[in-house]
Amino acid sequence: MVTLELAQIAFIDGDIAGNLAKVVGYIRKAQATSDIIIFPETCFSGFPTHENAPEYSQTLNGNIIQTLEREARAKGIAVLAGICEAQNGAYYNSAVFIDPEKGHIATYRKTHMWLTDQGLFTPGDQFISFDWRGIRIGLLICFDIEFPESGRANALLDADLLLVVNGNMDPYGETHRTAIKARAQENQFFAAFVNRVGQDSFGHQFAGGSCVVDPFGGTLCEAGREEMTLQIQIDPLKRREYQKDYHYLNERALPYQSEIEVDGEYSYLKIQ
Repeated sequence: MVTLELAQIAFIDGDIAGNLAKVVGYIRKAQATSDIIIFPETCFSGFPTHENAPEYSQTLNGNIIQTLEREARAKGIAVLAGICEAQNGAYYNSAVFIDPEKGHIATYRKTHMWLTDQGLFTPGDQFISFDWRGIRIGLLICFDIEFPESGRANALLDADLLLVVNGNMDPYGETHRTAIKARAQENQFFAAFVNRVGQDSFGHQFAGGSCVVDPFGGTLCEAGREEMTLQIQIDPLKRREYQKDYHYLNERALPYQSEIEVDGEYSYLKIQ
């Protein structure tokens, strides 16, 4: 069993210190029974531009990661959050997973570039999954979930639970509500996304609607359009019960050609 806490928040573009402080506050206020608290895409900076990307972005050994590690350890909770990552002169739209004991243990870089990502972020070149407390977790970011291949990649990596950091705005709220249900149903795993609310500096109105769905695509919980947290306990290993009568991955007529690399508790699917 795992208890998720979805932290659907608003934040201020460019206010790195203020947004980090807000995330820290939510970690400290998290329910004592929560195992993982999840925040939206680029939640420390908002979406960057070519002009402000250097100040919006940070390396994976910078202050943001160090702070998340410290707060996760103090609270005894895992943290998943979206960050603008800088490495060797390139920028990535990334999701980082922080374990309360081990610290930063996984990074996923967004593979599908939406309009505001294009020409700014470097696409990630692989999907990942990793073992965490007896379950296998896969990660995606926002626009990724609109592509069936992204969900299928995580199924090939044997994910029990797909976690998505999201930054989806009007008029596309229903698009992601449909997409997360489809990815869960067609790959027979549990899935959750956590979206942003409020407005950004470009005037985008974010759609909220953070939710958790089961392997039939059924909604288990769903947020509205305001700042809020949702807590839910699920058993991701029960996805195997949804595969007793039929198993989409094994019964598909068109096999997915892929190269999966395994390194201990981590699995990677390279994009060809």
